[in-house]
Amino acid sequence: MPLSLRQRTLLWIVAIHAVAVGFEFWLFGDSLARSRRIEAIERGGELVSTLRSQIQPEGGLSTAPLLRWSGWSAFEDAVLVDRNLVRTAQGAVKPAGIALNPIGAAQRDASFDSAAIFAQMEHAIRLRTVVDDIAGGRVVPIETSAGVWGACWYRIAPDATRTRQLAWTFVLLLGCTTAAIAAVLFFALRRDVLDPVSRLTQAARRVAAGDLDVRVEARRLDELGVLTQTFNDMVADVRNFNARLELEVAQATAKARAAEAAAMTQRRLAATGELAAGIAHEINNPLGGLLNAVERLERADLPPHKREQYLQLLSGGLERIRDTVGKLLRFTPRQARRAPTQLFAPAHDALSLVRHRAQRDGVELALAHTRAGERIDPSDERAAQHFAHLPLCDVEAHEVGQAVLNLLVNALDALEGAAQPERRVVVVLASMQDPQLGACVAIEVHDNGPGVERAELGRVLDLFYTTKDVGRGTGLGLALVHNVVTGHGGRIELDSAPGEGFHVRMLFPVHASAPA
Repeated sequence: MPLSLRQRTLLWIVAIHAVAVGFEFWLFGDSLARSRRIEAIERGGELVSTLRSQIQPEGGLSTAPLLRWSGWSAFEDAVLVDRNLVRTAQGAVKPAGIALNPIGAAQRDASFDSAAIFAQMEHAIRLRTVVDDIAGGRVVPIETSAGVWGACWYRIAPDATRTRQLAWTFVLLLGCTTAAIAAVLFFALRRDVLDPVSRLTQAARRVAAGDLDVRVEARRLDELGVLTQTFNDMVADVRNFNARLELEVAQATAKARAAEAAAMTQRRLAATGELAAGIAHEINNPLGGLLNAVERLERADLPPHKREQYLQLLSGGLERIRDTVGKLLRFTPRQARRAPTQLFAPAHDALSLVRHRAQRDGVELALAHTRAGERIDPSDERAAQHFAHLPLCDVEAHEVGQAVLNLLVNALDALEGAAQPERRVVVVLASMQDPQLGACVAIEVHDNGPGVERAELGRVLDLFYTTKDVGRGTGLGLALVHNVVTGHGGRIELDSAPGEGFHVRMLFPVHASAPA
């Protein structure tokens, strides 16, 4: 997770103060070392004074009083020699006279280099100078009125308690100082940087969420104040641009809807035009019989029973023509008003209007309760009785008829020239329960044509998208069906695969007062 500006600022402050603390610790260590050197000089002066007082006139040393000296407790180790130092054939310096370890040699480890100490003691005696940093201690020449008597090497014992107290005091003071500085810096940064940036961040999030009325108060005239004012100007520009864009989008949407409505009207007219041949066939068939009957009725020698027969033929033919015209009129949107309707009627009318083309192309038309159920001939006079149980739906009948008609025309177009010997279109009418719509009536149109790729199912409902050859399809048929179904509060389902036909299900909610 990325760190916020506050967290990064706090980390920088801590890091800077950690470096400062390390530097101060180094200074503290150096100070402590200087303090120890001063203490060593002071202790060494006391030791030299004590040694001088114990040197005898003839050059000897009173060791007993010297060993009982109370000041040895401040020393960690010490070596005393007189000036009688000799150098061996190997070049090493060794004492030939007095050599005393007043504190003892038992606490020394194997790394104690006595030869180096003796060499430095000889150097100090010869040059009458103090030598520091020898095995952690100092070498001091011991001078008397008679000259240099000898030398002393000593190492003072560290005062652990005092060192620890100094260290804790230093850490406590340093921690308090660091915390105070960090707090002052953090609150100053929060006031001058973090809070303004936080306000800008919150305002930017509101703008990203769509709130273009946000404005951040510019409280200062520094760089952040200029940034805040720039942000406010930017939001104002975006708000004005958004208003202009919404106006242009509204105008473009109105034009697109007008064009869509015109395209839908053209599609409706085109679909109706495709039925002209079928309607003419439905009317011409009985007209031929009617003309023949009229010619026979004009004969004076026609027997009475034949005259009666031809009159019944005239009446039946005229009824058939009136029924065909009535089906066509039901597809004319004379009143855009919904009414409780049983969906068998518009579906059956649509089947009747494409029956002539289906017969011409050798395509079987059928009704059914389920996709694989028993097929019912739409021309059967008792077909309506099979679907009398369907509940009513609050729809515009001509709109539903137009939707079914478009699906039937699409199915016949798909089956035209298909290779399979049995070509059929089945219209299923059934009541069902839908998880989204509740009680509804389904109108399904199934064909056994070539089908389409499943990847194209998401696009076939788009305007002007078609899988037909150029010049044969407008891409408006399924779009019109989708608009009709969704306009009635329903929904549409599509299913297809290459070689498995095309299947459409339209779901219409049941009328509120109808039984589920």
